Amino acid sequence: MTLRPSFLLVAFLAGCSSSPSAPGDVPLGREFVLEPGESATVEGTDVRITFQRVVEDSRCPVDVVCVRAGDAVVALTVGDRSLELHSNSDPETVVGDHRIRLERVDPTAYSDRTIPPGDYRAVLKVTPR
Repeated sequence: MTLRPSFLLVAFLAGCSSSPSAPGDVPLGREFVLEPGESATVEGTDVRITFQRVVEDSRCPVDVVCVRAGDAVVALTVGDRSLELHSNSDPETVVGDHRIRLERVDPTAYSDRTIPPGDYRAVLKVTPR
């Protein structure tokens, strides 16, 4: 079997990536990304998080000067509990023995673009309390 250079480059870059973990089982203390409707379980815990949707997005677009930074509100389900986290004003909560933090909401807001609901991503981190 002959491997093409482009395949090797992609494989190398994927292996070197320091980007957040993919959903499924995610390590405690490490950022991970969820798209709407997607779930992840934190390894070694009973914490299962589902990103439901972005409820509101009033973040200041990066190509505009704003008086306030704005806020994005995400709806999550953690176990049987529904909660909302705010990107700026209230980014974390405690559930049982764990702290759940909304690190950021992607993609970045721009003044000339509307973000379709399915394109949002919640970047989260779960740490011990």
